[in-house]
Amino acid sequence: MIKLQITLTDEENKLLALRASILGYDVTKYTKFLLAREAIEGRSEVPVFTATAGMEQAIKEARKEYRSGKIKSWPIK
Repeated sequence: MIKLQITLTDEENKLLALRASILGYDVTKYTKFLLAREAIEGRSEVPVFTATAGMEQAIKEARKEYRSGKIKSWPIK
């Protein structure tokens, strides 16, 4: 578990408190709810790309070279 500390303006606090009270939450509980919901919804937004056959082969060769010690880090182009 971690502790997260944020600073809100009075206006931000009032807006969050208003919305939280509608749901029967305090600002802290409502903010945790918002963060969790955003994290869950954001999971589906991660782009997924299909590698071409040539890319797959290059990845396999690079992994083999890395495991054999031929290269110490992944080259970035």
